[in-house]
Amino acid sequence: MSVAPPRGTGSIRTIKIGDIDLQPCGGTHVSRTGEIQHIRVTKIESKGKSNRRVSIAFVDTAEKN
Repeated sequence: MSVAPPRGTGSIRTIKIGDIDLQPCGGTHVSRTGEIQHIRVTKIESKGKSNRRVSIAFVDTAEKN
């Protein structure tokens, strides 16, 4: 993990992406990616040498086409 979880707060949820990343949970998550449906990448920002912030928006199925 690149950021240590807070101490003394009990258990925390961690999110693991294969062998790429392991981070403490920072918000709301779905149980399965299939719950998300369609998304649109709205912005990609550089946050350092090897870090990016990806902003997304949910797409209504009617808008998809």
